[in-house]
Amino acid sequence: MAAPDHYNATIAKVLRTPLPDAILSRITGNVPQKLKEWTVKWLNIYHTPPKCFVGALTRRTTVTEVSLDPDPLENGKILTLVCESDVTEGMVDGQDQVHNAFVITVIDECISSAVTAPEYAEGGPGISGVSLTLDTVFHNPAQRGARLRFVNTTLAAV
Repeated sequence: MAAPDHYNATIAKVLRTPLPDAILSRITGNVPQKLKEWTVKWLNIYHTPPKCFVGALTRRTTVTEVSLDPDPLENGKILTLVCESDVTEGMVDGQDQVHNAFVITVIDECISSAVTAPEYAEGGPGISGVSLTLDTVFHNPAQRGARLRFVNTTLAAV
């Protein structure tokens, strides 16, 4: 099933709109600024407008590192995308702990961004699909005020 035209137009607009240097200058890693910008833009696609589940909250997720390194075991590369988010009021459950649905949503969004980046780095279109499986186990949930760090590692045969 094809996406509605307005959705495709929104994606195109987000991907071609430059990001402020203030956002990009805070991202560490060994990739060119253009690739750092690409990962942030893919996260922004999910939040423009913020109508998705917990969209206003996941919008606060920031990219802090993007690195692309050779894979020592294969003829490919390993991309590491690190994102962070502070646990705030709207993200917590009745016990004042981060709600698992928020965590799953951020994981899914970060995975999509990380999966597009290696292909884009090699000159490809950098198109994302959907997550097929997210196998998670929760223990010791974070409390309000904690900082969550999502480390996404993607292997790419580029």
